[in-house]
Amino acid sequence: MSDFTFAPELAGERAAPRPTFWRADLILMAVAVFLSPMNYLRASFAYVTLSDLFLLLALLLMYAQGRLPLMPFGRASIVWYCSVFMLAFGLLAGSAIHGDLVAGLTVVAQYCFSLLVVPMLLLQRPRAEVLFLIKVFVAAMVFVMLHGAWYMAYAPKDFRFVTPSGRLASLVERENAAAALTAIAITFSLWLYFIRQIRLPMLIVIIVPLAHGLLQTGSNTGFFLTVIGAICLALLSGAIRLLLGMAVAGAALIFVTLMWGELFLPDIFVERVLGALETGNMDEAGTFSDRMYLIREAYGITRGTIFLGLGADQYRTISAFGAPVHNTYLLLLAEGGLISLLGHFGLMATGILVGLPLLLSKRARWYGVLTVTTVIMLALVQNGLAHFYARFWAVPWFLALAISLAPPEPEEAWDHSYP
Repeated sequence: MSDFTFAPELAGERAAPRPTFWRADLILMAVAVFLSPMNYLRASFAYVTLSDLFLLLALLLMYAQGRLPLMPFGRASIVWYCSVFMLAFGLLAGSAIHGDLVAGLTVVAQYCFSLLVVPMLLLQRPRAEVLFLIKVFVAAMVFVMLHGAWYMAYAPKDFRFVTPSGRLASLVERENAAAALTAIAITFSLWLYFIRQIRLPMLIVIIVPLAHGLLQTGSNTGFFLTVIGAICLALLSGAIRLLLGMAVAGAALIFVTLMWGELFLPDIFVERVLGALETGNMDEAGTFSDRMYLIREAYGITRGTIFLGLGADQYRTISAFGAPVHNTYLLLLAEGGLISLLGHFGLMATGILVGLPLLLSKRARWYGVLTVTTVIMLALVQNGLAHFYARFWAVPWFLALAISLAPPEPEEAWDHSYP
């Protein structure tokens, strides 16, 4: 197919592959991206994953070659660096005065690796490389869901990948995180189809295991995030035909699910998600009530942590529930104070700054669509997360930013709105 049905601004002859496409650093990054959702593959003594090792190898290689970009976010790099500094400073200050400095240094080191090192490795790559790495991430999530489906069917009592309540945790080891990453992978897949990087048969092959795995997680977070991702793609694209098509398909899917969902949906999804959708009672939506107790507690705690936080990883020590609040914004405000929270807002704002110029351009609109959509999804999912320094969050985040930060192709050189 020579043109883009939904993305006419990306039409044109494809450039011939560059002879240097398969460089060693790209291969290392492909392995790291593929392993990034597999949180199970990590060391027992510290939070160091197998993916991290390949990221470090790529870092050393690119440093030796002099290819590490010092300004990976372009003109928005200063905003990004200031935001990371604010987030880290607030956590360290609270840890030094109120908490445990060693714990503070450990958490800040994790954030710095995810927010400083990973962007240098993924951003400012040619667009063909970024597209390849996005496909690798989608393939990784398909593998993770197929692996999880096997355990759900043949080893449901293996609590490494399936929770005692019967929810799929998979290689991610966390049900809601696995569902959220699946939602992102589905959004990436739809985007790849809309820009004609994959065809309809391949889209179906990809979506089936992802959707099945999403249902097996029994996650309200993942379900609603998938819907939000699809809606944002359609709305931000500005393609009326696409928007109408997705609206009709979505309405049909909702109708079939509400009418006959109990006949074909997994029991765990019916129990945790479908029941809440049918009744409108969020108390039926899994652990929603428990999380609200933590959020109410966090509101009380944060009244005394505006200027100086409790310190990294210290919320659990004073909580009546012995656990951190599953809300990144409240947790950062409690542990790092207002300065850490403002730093976090700066990170989200940088993503919008990166994607918005392309979203408003004519020829490169679809790149900005993916960037802004992913930032919105991550900003929303953090209402149900604690700290977000895990690399399985960083990799899709920066892949979505990388597609907008890739050097313009020759036919896009006229557009000076790139960051």
